[in-house]
Amino acid sequence: MSDNIREVAERANVPEVFVRELVALGALPAEEPGLGPRAVRRARLLHAWVQAGLSVDTIMELVERGALSLAFLDAPVMAAPERLDRSYRQLAEERGVALEFLQAVYQALGFAPPEPAARAGEDDVTLLDIAELFRGGGVGDDATLRLLAVYADSLHRIAKAEAEFYETNVERRLRATGLDERRLIEHGTRFGNRVIGLLEQAIVMIYRRHREHVWTDHAINHVEEALEGSGLQQRVPKPPAICFVDLTGYTRLTEERGDEVAAQVAGRLAGLVNDISRRRGGRPVRWLGDGGMFHFPEPRAAVAAGLDMVERAPAAGLPDAHVGIHTGPVVFQDGDVYGATVNLAARIASHAPAGQVVVSEETASRSGDQLRFRPLGPVHLKGVASPVALYQAHRRP
Repeated sequence: MSDNIREVAERANVPEVFVRELVALGALPAEEPGLGPRAVRRARLLHAWVQAGLSVDTIMELVERGALSLAFLDAPVMAAPERLDRSYRQLAEERGVALEFLQAVYQALGFAPPEPAARAGEDDVTLLDIAELFRGGGVGDDATLRLLAVYADSLHRIAKAEAEFYETNVERRLRATGLDERRLIEHGTRFGNRVIGLLEQAIVMIYRRHREHVWTDHAINHVEEALEGSGLQQRVPKPPAICFVDLTGYTRLTEERGDEVAAQVAGRLAGLVNDISRRRGGRPVRWLGDGGMFHFPEPRAAVAAGLDMVERAPAAGLPDAHVGIHTGPVVFQDGDVYGATVNLAARIASHAPAGQVVVSEETASRSGDQLRFRPLGPVHLKGVASPVALYQAHRRP
């Protein structure tokens, strides 16, 4: 029994005396066969609640009264990676990395650094494998930590959005019918068992599609640079225009008012600019949450649509929009467009102030005399080697 208690404590990363207290209180089974993965999850959760100022006695009394349920601990979503038979210090020594780096990985992921003597997990090995591969490719550890931080921030937002979605669209309705906390938790557990696996598959599918797009774009950029360097690139007589529209302050809106409000704003933006682009002869290509990318067969229509977008956004209850447009050859594949023209249009949009339409010289020169363009001078754009001549678009009086 003593060995089992020690095993649960080590796998849950909680003090052994705490596990013994749980057994004494009946929060964990006294029989050895019962001290398995379920006991590990329960010990970890109860320890977190105790650290938050709650008492195990109070929690278990609520469970015994039927006012609270711990059934969600048995849901697949709560399954944690298995623990190894060695500590974080031993794992670091085994892999030839500094313990401080392993702890820094946890900080980059948004978690507290593990204690050196705590047992490492299978997922820790995966993280070190990733770092080792990048290191072998000449990537510095600081850059790897920044990439992991991006993953962590994005996935945290996804998990938080899931919880807010469930609470708003499912749990709030059930609570209004009179369900108490125990039954709400049990319903959430059953619902989660059915949907979590599908959501995880969807996340992987969406990630793979976006990854394919990004790496296709990366490869096409190499091709365009090779063509330009060889002098074989042909001039397109009537190049299309690529228009990017973004909302100003969307990230702050998400932080202050939550992902649900931000999603509603993004939906209103989509309805507005879809209508405008179609009326002006363009088509939406890609949505980016707080904005989108549009393809127009000719530049003048793109500029007119951009002006429509920034003028009509406030009236639609949206934050100020800003638009960037560039004209040039693009590569079509699977309904998407790629190439240097797309990348430069995105850079111009990022530079455009709120409420303005900023365009490249190529766009301004091909838009005719029905619009007016105020020179902004050569501008250094992020990721672009040479300064780019930009213009602010206006309607003629």
